Amino acid sequence: LDNLFTLVHETGHSLHSTFTRQTQPYVYGDYPIFLAEIASTTNENILTETLLKEVKDDKTRFAILNHYLDGFKGTVFRQTQFAEFEHAIHEADSSGQILTADFMNKLYADLNEKYYNLKAEDNYEIQFEWERIPHFYMNYYVYQYATGFAAASYLAEKIVHGTEEDKEAYLTYLKAGSSDYPLEVIKKAGVDMTNTNYLDAAFKVFEDRLVELEALVEKGVHLS
Repeated sequence: LDNLFTLVHETGHSLHSTFTRQTQPYVYGDYPIFLAEIASTTNENILTETLLKEVKDDKTRFAILNHYLDGFKGTVFRQTQFAEFEHAIHEADSSGQILTADFMNKLYADLNEKYYNLKAEDNYEIQFEWERIPHFYMNYYVYQYATGFAAASYLAEKIVHGTEEDKEAYLTYLKAGSSDYPLEVIKKAGVDMTNTNYLDAAFKVFEDRLVELEALVEKGVHLS
């Protein structure tokens, strides 16, 4: 299942590149990561929607729901946590705070407790995790994974259950490349990322699927 989702994810990037380069002049024939991750994760979410629509047995349904929920947690919650950590570091640095290991260890441990309700003393090693996260040694961009996956969840629902116009709007986005500002490009797909509607819709999908997984657990369904 993981391999299938990886293949579909990377195919999303390939289709985005193909549509863009076949449509746009060379100067607009690429796209920023803000848009790239929407294309790839929309493909993943379309696969999830399709599999859930077609699956017959509870055990397979459990596996698909579990995969989606784990991906949502790892992308929306975790990357938002990462972005909050980065933002706090930048703010501390700009105010003259010395970024010692102790300072960042405590900051990271406190954020993990905030996000997952697991106290640092119950998970001692977690405070050191920031040291091995490669994103923190690069430019400030991880928030785009979270916004991208949320937009993708919203878009996939529209593509699978919506109208032909919804599908055409999505193709227009895939063909746009860098021909406009990113927020304007994704608006062509039907997502206004300047308001919270797409986030509310994404969290509603997450909640519904979590409730469904919990119901399967109550029935005694599991993966092993």
